[in-house]
This record gives sequence, structure tokens and C-alpha cells, in this order.
Amino acid sequence: MILTIPPIGKIISRPYEGGIPNFKEKNASIERLSRDVHEVNPDYLLFHPIINSHQLVGFLMTYCFSWLFGQSLFLMTAMVMAIIKDGSIFYYFLAFFIIILNFLMFGLLPYVAYKQFKNKKSYYNKIVLLKQTQQIAYYEHNRKEEPIFHLINYKDIVASVRRNKGVIFEALNLHVIDSKTNQTIQSINLEDMQLSPYDQWTFIRTYMERPADELPLDPRYAHACPTDVSTSLLACADIAQEKKNKGLTGLRHEVTVMGWLRACTVSYLDLAEGNIYQSSANPALHPEVQRRLMWDGINNPYNILPVTAERQAAFVNQNEAVKWKWYSGIAVNVTWFIGSILYVMLVIA
Repeated sequence: MILTIPPIGKIISRPYEGGIPNFKEKNASIERLSRDVHEVNPDYLLFHPIINSHQLVGFLMTYCFSWLFGQSLFLMTAMVMAIIKDGSIFYYFLAFFIIILNFLMFGLLPYVAYKQFKNKKSYYNKIVLLKQTQQIAYYEHNRKEEPIFHLINYKDIVASVRRNKGVIFEALNLHVIDSKTNQTIQSINLEDMQLSPYDQWTFIRTYMERPADELPLDPRYAHACPTDVSTSLLACADIAQEKKNKGLTGLRHEVTVMGWLRACTVSYLDLAEGNIYQSSANPALHPEVQRRLMWDGINNPYNILPVTAERQAAFVNQNEAVKWKWYSGIAVNVTWFIGSILYVMLVIA
């Protein structure tokens, strides 16, 4: 496998190098980081993979093209049938070409999305920070191979800020550099461009280098959400809603009117993001990480909220309210989809 390592950007600092600065955008950063944090306990902190704007656009394109494919197929069929009536061999080839073009334009992306839901492949990282052993664990995702587990020493990390070409956004990268060759051995990309990379690095350093009471976490957002072991795509989709600051699901996975309306309108996007959360390989479950954990699961000094009975039921797909919300929302989407096709057929007729 050829490992693609991004170039090192502007170096911020190394661990234990100088003082830890204050947050530049304190409230916004704490809220954002609290949502990104998957699990916090005395032994480790787990970050979810970031679903960035490019991925959201990709999901939205597949959703829109699914609609266009269904509607345009009947329109194209009517046009082709009109052409075939002339009986010319040229028009037969033209009709065949139009059908293939229509399939490639509007049918390929929905098929790609279907494969993602079925195969549960993820190309984004969950990052575990092991406080007690001062290590970082993560899976490197590759499109054609199984995820590769990495466990590296925190003190070997160099943090840098990468600025994407042509845009003003910056993102945090963590690197391990060979001191002899000055070449990058490992590189972890934290692709959240909605968060200041300086705040993100400050948050990581505070967790790894300071006592628990110095870690700024907002308990409204920093929930105990074990989605890594969830068997329910619907529960993961609810967490995707919550992480967008929609306030639609709450802490107990109850069904609200706005949450149900969102499930009826953009359920595909939330389910797609839930699929990414659900299918990203979780380094916290790796035997090497489990061997290093010493937490008893009871005494937690961090200000996070416990898992409620309703939420725990949702994780194993046993929460009837959650299932009703999502299944009915999907049914509304399907009804609109089929109805739009029938309307196009009626217009053609």
C-alpha cells in the first residue's frame, strides 16, 4: 500500500513545550469540541471522525440524483419511444445512447451511496488519546484494504496547521517525524475546518498534560455516547443530528416535532452520516488499547452526562420511539419520491 502523507504545514508546538495557551474562541470552541468528543474517561478521550462540507455535498448530490434518476427515466423513455417510431437504425442507436447516458449521469451516484450503506466502509479516523500511557491510537483507513491500527507515543507528536489551497480554512495535523531523516513517518489529519486548529491542539494538550478539572467540556454536549458499539443506524443518525447543534433529539432520544420533520426532509443525509459514525473502525476496542485501560467504569472525574436507559435502548435498536420517528420519516421520503415519479408519468401521458 502506498501511504499518502500530507506535507507539514506551520508547526505550532510539541507536547510539553511551553505553556498551554487559552482558547481564542472559548465558547464556540468548547461547544464544538464537546460535540466532537465521543467518550471521555480517566484513561482515554475518543474523537469521532469529522464529516466535512465536501462529504455533505457528496451525500446531497447522491440524494438529489436519486430523485432526478427516477423522474428523468420515464421522461427519457417517452422521448426514446417517440424516436423509435420513425424506425431508423440511427435513432435506435441514439435511443440506446440516451438511456446509457441517463444511467451514468443519475444512476451511478445512488449506487455508490448504496454500496457505502451496505459495505460500511469508512475513510475517516476515530482518534483515541490515552492519557495514562501518553499514547495516541487510531486506524488508518484505506479504500481497498482493511483499516490499519497505529499506536504512537504522544511525546513524539509534532502539531502543525495546514491551510488548504484556495480557501481560508485551516486544519490541524499531527505528525511523527524521524529525527535521523527528518521525514514524516505518521500523519493524522483532523479535518475539522470549522474549528480553530489552535483551540483543538490546546484542548488535546490540556487533556494529555493537565488534571481532569482543567479540561473545558460543556456537559450539555459532552454526552457519554458509545456509538462505537451501536448496532442501530437510527441511533447514530440521531447523534449526527445532535452534533449539528439542531437540538432535535435531546439527551434521551425522545421524539420532537422538529426532529421528526427533519427525519422527513433530510433523513438521507443524517442516515449517511450515521453510517460513517457506525462504520469507522474504533481504536478504543483494539486489544492493545484495552490492555492499557485501567478505568473501573464508575468513578469519572469529567463533567459528561451518563448514558440514559432510553439512549442505551436506542443503541441496540430497541427504542420504539426512535424507530417510529426514523421509519415514518423514511416512509414520507419514499412517498414523495414515488409520488413525483407518478406525477411525471401523468404529465407524459
